[in-house]
Amino acid sequence: MGKSPQMHSTSSSLPSRCGICGATSYHRVVARDGGGVMRYTERLQCTGCSHEFADVKAWREGACAEPRANAQSA
Repeated sequence: MGKSPQMHSTSSSLPSRCGICGATSYHRVVARDGGGVMRYTERLQCTGCSHEFADVKAWREGACAEPRANAQSA
C-alpha cells in the first residue's frame, strides 16, 4: 500500500500562526504618508486579534510592535 502525503508540519518549521491568538493570517497595514496618500507600511496586522507586528517573526512569536488600546479599560 502506498503512503499518502501528509499535511503536518515538521518539527523544524516555525508555526505559521499568531503567537497571541493563533490566527493563521495577517495583512499589511495601510496608512497615509506625509502627502496624505494611502500606502502600505512595513507593519503587519493579525486578522484575528488585530495586534500590529514589525515582521512575520514577531507575529509568530506574539511580540507586538505596540500594545493595542483596550476599549474596555478606563
